[in-house]
Amino acid sequence: MANPTGAGEGGIVEAARPADTGRRARTEKLILDATREMLAEVGVNGLTVEGVANRSGVAKTTIYRRYRSKTDLALAVLLDSVEYLGTTPDVGDTYAELAEVVDRTIELLSSTLIGRIMQGLVSEIAADPELALAYRERVVNRRVADVRRLVERGISRGDLGPDVDAEMLTDLLLGPIYYRFFLSGSPLDEGFGVRLVSTLFSRGPAQGA
Repeated sequence: MANPTGAGEGGIVEAARPADTGRRARTEKLILDATREMLAEVGVNGLTVEGVANRSGVAKTTIYRRYRSKTDLALAVLLDSVEYLGTTPDVGDTYAELAEVVDRTIELLSSTLIGRIMQGLVSEIAADPELALAYRERVVNRRVADVRRLVERGISRGDLGPDVDAEMLTDLLLGPIYYRFFLSGSPLDEGFGVRLVSTLFSRGPAQGA
C-alpha cells in the first residue's frame, strides 16, 4: 500500500512524480474546458458542478476538492482567460492609448465570454471576500498595471504630469463604464473612449493632442 504522505525511506518527502503532475494538469484542463463550454452556452446562472462533471468526465468529488462551488469554477475560467489578454500597444499618443483601454474594456464586457462571466459574478464577488481578493489580485491589479505603464510612457513623453496617480486614473477611466453598463443603462457607443479621455484631460485625440 502506498504511503499517503509521499515519504520515502528515512521519512524524506519525495517530489511529486512527473506522471502525477501531468495527470493533475490534464484533469484541470478537462474541468476548465467543460466549464468554459457551459458558460458560453448557459452563462453563470446555468452553470452547475454536476453539468461540468458530466461534460468533462471528471468526478464531482474531484471537482469539489479543487473548487468550492460553481462560482469558483466560473472565476477560475475568468482568471485563466485574463492571462491571454494583451496590453495596449505603444502608438506614440498617450491619449489615444488611454481611449483604447476604455474601448477595449467596453468590447470585453459587451461581446466576449469574459464579459459574460464578469457580469454573472458581480454579486458573488461583492459578497465573498475570498473571491473579491482573487479578483482584485488577478484582474483589477492587472488592469492597474496596464494603465501604470501607459502613465509612465505618457510622463516620459511629457503628455502627463509626473504626479499622475495610475490607480486613480484607472478608476476614472473604468468607473463610468461599469456605472453605465450595470446601473444607468446609458449607451456605450463608438467613440466613448475618446470622449471620456477628452473630458478627463480637457483635451485628447479628438482635439488633436
